[in-house]
Amino acid sequence: MKYFKWPVCMALLISSALLTVLASAADFEYEEGTHYVELQVPIKTRNPGKIEVMEYFSYGCPHCYEFEPLLNNWKNGFGDDVEFKRTPAIWNRDYQVYAQTYYTAEALNVLEQSHAPLFQAIHGQRRRLNSPELMAQFFQEFGVDAIDFAKTYSSFGVRASVQQADARGRAFRASGVPALIINGKYRIEGGMAGNNANMLRIADFLIEKERTSMIPAEE
Repeated sequence: MKYFKWPVCMALLISSALLTVLASAADFEYEEGTHYVELQVPIKTRNPGKIEVMEYFSYGCPHCYEFEPLLNNWKNGFGDDVEFKRTPAIWNRDYQVYAQTYYTAEALNVLEQSHAPLFQAIHGQRRRLNSPELMAQFFQEFGVDAIDFAKTYSSFGVRASVQQADARGRAFRASGVPALIINGKYRIEGGMAGNNANMLRIADFLIEKERTSMIPAEE
């Protein structure tokens, strides 16, 4: 099996950047309409008892590839009241393949092992993986039989997950990826945030906003 690991020096740089992100977020007041958008119709989250952070992404997006290591380290610092989820974007044929592959990997219980290596294969190694047949060959590196991959890829459960992801994506009304949806209420995009680090600063601000709103008022 082949696994991609971020270099130690990269991890240290990311950790340092995250400390700066977290230190800055508490001291700045972000404004709706300027730094983030409040969704006109809130989206029901899967666990009302937790603050949901949803990444809207695609394996085909180079900006998502660049965002991935920073996002991964950031989300590892979440408290018990925050839950991280992903929704793949489905905007064209290639994105459809990537989205269906995401849910196939989830169904085969190899998503955690394959997520970063798949990004690296597409963007770092420039491998063409824009068909289910090519994806089946790639997942053999993770011990997945090509026939099992094909059956799961075309299964009812995976196709239903893709349809649900498409519906969520439409509700997000995002103009690009990566985007973050905070607790089904707020959308953060790079265009408004300015860069990936600012997206996380704004997300921290909105998570704290949601955390405060969930505290019962004293009688």
